Amino acid sequence: MSTFLRKAPLAATVIALLIVIGFLSLIYGYRLGFWGLGAVFGGFSGYLWLPAIGAILGVGSALALFVQRNAFAGIAALAVGAAAAAITYLPIYMRGEASKVPPIHDITTDVSDPPAFVAILEERKDAPNPPEYDDGQTEQQLEAYPDIKPLVMPKPLPEAWDIAMDAVRAEGLKIKAAVPSEGRIEATETVPLFGFKDDVVIRLRDAHGRATVVDIRSKSRVGQSDLGYNARRIRSLLNFMRDKGGEIEAPTLKLDAEPEQQDI
Repeated sequence: MSTFLRKAPLAATVIALLIVIGFLSLIYGYRLGFWGLGAVFGGFSGYLWLPAIGAILGVGSALALFVQRNAFAGIAALAVGAAAAAITYLPIYMRGEASKVPPIHDITTDVSDPPAFVAILEERKDAPNPPEYDDGQTEQQLEAYPDIKPLVMPKPLPEAWDIAMDAVRAEGLKIKAAVPSEGRIEATETVPLFGFKDDVVIRLRDAHGRATVVDIRSKSRVGQSDLGYNARRIRSLLNFMRDKGGEIEAPTLKLDAEPEQQDI
């Protein structure tokens, strides 16, 4: 076998590796603040063919290296090819997820009086999505997520507060403020890979000393669509609190049957 044929798979693997490193640098450069989100989306939309080629080069090189009985290099090439394939699939997956949900990013259990951010306002001052509630998204939320509504726990406020704090910790959120006197908890979650930040505020209100009304709001700092992350996060928090503290079901109104007409 010629020297060229022996070295070609290794060279192809290096090219594929450089492509992977380039796209990962694009993502983490955004996370570190070197460039904006537009550069990331522009790179993925305009040059997605590069990681696709990288995946082909990596897998093809792996097969050639296995034929050459160079197992270690073959496994490395296969790993590079898999990484390139994952980068290629990422925007396809994101578009698919976005198509399943409405293009909104501010979800709350109380659309008429949503909990307001206080402590997180400073962190959100430069965010593309402002902290104020966008009531233009309300109709789409109600249609897409009719199950997201206030939780009434049959627990006095101090007990409900402890349950809510446990829910935030269990969800892995970073607590930014916890003010028992105001019944307000604020927290942030950093979405993996791209590092997008979503902010959460939980409001607890006393109901006659015997129950507590819990409202949650979750809003993304960037992006028109949240890919459904905010709704899933609110559901997870509510489910935890419901499991630990119970729920008082709202009464169902039943219309009485129309009275039968009597003959005169």
